Amino acid sequence: MNNQTRFNQAPPLPLYYVERPEVSQRLKQILLSQETSKAGTLVVSAIYGLGGIGKSTITAALAHDSEVQSHFPDGIFWATLGQQPDILSFLSTWIQQLGDYDFKPINIDSASLQLRTLLSDQKALLVVDDVWHPDHVEPFRVAGDGCRLLVTTREAQVEGAIAYDLDVMTPNQSLELLMSCLQLFSDESTSLPLATSPLNPPILGDFNSISPQNWGARGAGDFNSISPQSWGARGAKIAVTNQLTNQDLEYAETLAKTVGYLPLALELAAAQVRDGISWQELLDELQDLIVGIEALDRLKAEEEPSDAKRKNYSLVASLNLSLKGLCDDERLKNFAWLGVLPEDVTITETMATTLWDCNLVEAKDTLRYLRQKALLLPGLSTTPETNYRLHDLLHDLARRLVQSELGLSITEAHQQLLERYQTKTDKGLWHTFPDDGYIYSHLFWHLEKAKKINDIHQLLKEETPAGDNGWYWQCERQGNTANFIKDVSRAWAIAADNFTENPTESISLQCRYALITTSLNSLAGNIPPTLMAALLQNKIWTPAQALAYVRQNKDYSSQVTGLEAISEYLPPSLLSEALDCARGISNELSRVNALVTLARHFPDVLPEALDCARGIKSEYYRVNALVALAPHLPDVLLPKALDCARGISDEYERAKALITLAPHLPDVLPEALDCARGISDQNCRARALVALAPHFPDVLPKALDCARGIKYEYHRAFALIALAPHLPDVLPEALDCARGIEFEHHRAYALERLAPHLPDVLLPQALDCARGIESEYYRAFGLQHLIENLTPSSVDFPLWQEILDSLASLTRPNFLEALPQLAPLIIKFGGVEALRETMAAVEDVSGWWK
Repeated sequence: MNNQTRFNQAPPLPLYYVERPEVSQRLKQILLSQETSKAGTLVVSAIYGLGGIGKSTITAALAHDSEVQSHFPDGIFWATLGQQPDILSFLSTWIQQLGDYDFKPINIDSASLQLRTLLSDQKALLVVDDVWHPDHVEPFRVAGDGCRLLVTTREAQVEGAIAYDLDVMTPNQSLELLMSCLQLFSDESTSLPLATSPLNPPILGDFNSISPQNWGARGAGDFNSISPQSWGARGAKIAVTNQLTNQDLEYAETLAKTVGYLPLALELAAAQVRDGISWQELLDELQDLIVGIEALDRLKAEEEPSDAKRKNYSLVASLNLSLKGLCDDERLKNFAWLGVLPEDVTITETMATTLWDCNLVEAKDTLRYLRQKALLLPGLSTTPETNYRLHDLLHDLARRLVQSELGLSITEAHQQLLERYQTKTDKGLWHTFPDDGYIYSHLFWHLEKAKKINDIHQLLKEETPAGDNGWYWQCERQGNTANFIKDVSRAWAIAADNFTENPTESISLQCRYALITTSLNSLAGNIPPTLMAALLQNKIWTPAQALAYVRQNKDYSSQVTGLEAISEYLPPSLLSEALDCARGISNELSRVNALVTLARHFPDVLPEALDCARGIKSEYYRVNALVALAPHLPDVLLPKALDCARGISDEYERAKALITLAPHLPDVLPEALDCARGISDQNCRARALVALAPHFPDVLPKALDCARGIKYEYHRAFALIALAPHLPDVLPEALDCARGIEFEHHRAYALERLAPHLPDVLLPQALDCARGIESEYYRAFGLQHLIENLTPSSVDFPLWQEILDSLASLTRPNFLEALPQLAPLIIKFGGVEALRETMAAVEDVSGWWK
C-alpha cells in the first residue's frame, strides 16, 4: 500500500537535520487529534518570539512524516508568507495544484472562495509558514472537514486555533546539529556538488543516545568505523573528518549554550569551525560580540536583559561573525545584493547572474560558497534548476548592508538591478526578457522600490506583436494571472494617490485600470452553464471545480442556472458547499430557485426551500417561489404550502398561488375560482381567469370581456395573447393591440409572446411591427440608474473613487454602457484630456481582450 501523499510542496529537510522526537511526536499527535479537527488550525509559534528557532524545519519534518502523508492523501500545500506576502499568488498556485488552470482570480476573496470549494471534499494539509500578521492567515482558512491548516509564526495570535510553543533544542540535540553541520559543510567544500536535496532526505545520526562524556573516549574513529550497511532507515551516521578532543567537545558544549541552542546560530557556528577557526577562538569572539551588543542595548533599555533578549544577542552575534568570515569584499557585496530581493523568494542560478552581473559559472560558485557558510538555505527540490532560499533574519542583515557595502541607497540598488534586467529585453519591453524563475513575479515590486512610477504604468500598456496586452500575456504564460491582477490593483492605487499632483493623468489611469479589471471580470464569467455541464460530463472538470466557478459568478440568476446545469453531477460530499452557495444568494426568489434546483437531486433540501419561500417579505416573490416549488413538494409539505398561499393578502397573487397548487390539491380549485372572480383589477382578473381556463372552460367568455376592458395596451395585449391558445380568433385583435403599444421594449416583449401562436396570414404584419423598432433593449444594473441621476457638482473625489470601484465589479459591456454617464465626472476631475485618454484606453483594452 502506498501511503505517500499525492504531492508535497514542503521544502526538503537539510541533510544535517536532527530529530527532535519530543517535539515532532507531540506536534503530530496534536495535528491529527479530534481537537485540531474541530478547530481546523494548529499554530506553531516560537517561545519568546525568537527567530531561528527551527519552526519551519520542524514543520517540514512533519510534512515529510509518512503517517502525516498517509493522513492527507490529497496533498500537502506550503506557502511562506513573510512580512509583505503576495497572498493572491499563493492561493492561485494552490488552486492550480488542485488541477484548476482555468480560473482567473480577480481578488483574494474570490481565490479563497475558489480554494474552499475545491478543497471541500479533499483530505489535505495546508501549511502557512512565517506569518507576521494574523489577518494574513484568514484567506487560507478554507480547509474542509478532511483538511488541516498548520501555521508557523514568531508570535502572531491566530484566533480560534490550537497553539503550540516551540522551545529551543536540547543540549544533546544542539551538539548533534553542530557535528552534523560540521561534517556536511566539510563534504560540501570537497566532494559534494550541492546540486540537489532529496524530497525525503535521510535523518542523520542519533546522537541523543550517546552522552557527550563518552564522545571523547570513543573518538571519531568509532563513527568512521560504522559501515554504510549499518546506516539503515535512519540514514548516514556522522563521520567527523577532524578528530575532536575532549577539550574540543567541552568548547562545543559551551558554544551551543552560548548561542542559546538556536539551530540557525549553531549552523553558522559550524560553518566557521569548518573554515578553520578553532573552537576557542570562535567562542571568544562570540562572547566578545555578545557582551558588546548587550552593552549597547542596555544603554537604551537600562534594565537587566531577559532570557529571550540574551538568546537574541547570541543570534545577532552569530550573524555578524559569519559575515566577518567571508573571504573577501566581493563575497560580502554579493551577500549584500541579496538584501535588494524581497523576503522568502527562490534564488535561482540564472537570476543570480543578473543580480551579481556575472556569468553562470561565477554565479554557481558564489551560491555554493554562501551555502557552505550557512548563509543560504537549500531551495525547493520541485524545480529542475538548483536553487536556494535566504532565512528572513539573514535577509534583514543583507538589507542593512546595501548602503555600507554597495555604496547605494535601497532605491539606487533597485534601479541598478532593473538596468541590468533591461539590457536583456527586446527593445526595452519588460514582457520580453527570458524567464529566470524570479523576475516575472517581482518586476512590479522592484519598479515601485526604484520609484519608476512611469515605467509601472507603461508596463501595463505594453503590447505583443499580435496586439495583446504584453504583461497579461506573459503572466498567463507563466500560469500566474494573479500576479497581473495584483499589479493592476497596485497601479490603480498609485494613480489615485497622484490625483493632487496630476488630476488629468490620475483620472485617466484610474479609468484604464477599471476597464482592465472589468475585462478580467468578463473572462471569469464567460463559461456558460451548458459548457460547464459538458466539461463535467466528459470528465474534463471535476464537480468541485464547476461548483467553484458557479460560486464566483456575481450575477445571482447566473448562479441559479449554473447550479441547475451542474447539480446532477454533484456528489453528496459537495452538497454542503452547494447549499452554502444557494444560501448565499441575496435575492430571495433566486435563493429559493437555487434550493429547488438542488432539491431535485437532494430531496432533503425541500423543507428548507419551503421555509425560505414562506419567509420572503414580498408577496409577489413569495408566490413565484411557491410556483417554483409546487411541482416538487411531497404530500407531507403541501398543507404548509397551502397555508402560505391562503395567507397572501393581494387578491391576484393569492389566486395565482392557489391555481398553482390546484393540480396537486384538486379540492382547492373552487376556492381558486372564487378568488379569481373577486379580483377588482381587470388586468389581474383576466390573467387569473385565463390561468383557470384549462380547468373551467366556461370562464373563457368572461376572461375575454375582462381582457378587452383593460385600459393599457401593453397589459391588454398580454391578456389577449394569453387567451390565444384557447381562443385563436382573438389573435388579429392581439396583434393590432401589440402594434399600438407606445413603448418599444414592451412592443418587443408582446411580439415575443405572440410569435408561437401567429398563423402565416398574420406573420407579415408582425414582421412590419418588428422592423419599426429602432432601439435595442438592454438590461440595466441598479448602479447605472444611480449614476445617470448624479450631477458633477454633487460628486467629490472620494465618491468618484467609490463609484468607479463599484463599476469595476461589472463585466466590460455593462461598464461601457455606463461610461457615457461617467463622462461629465471624468471631465470634472481630470479635464477633457482625461476623457480622451479614457477613450484611448477603451480602444486598447477592447483590443487586448476581444
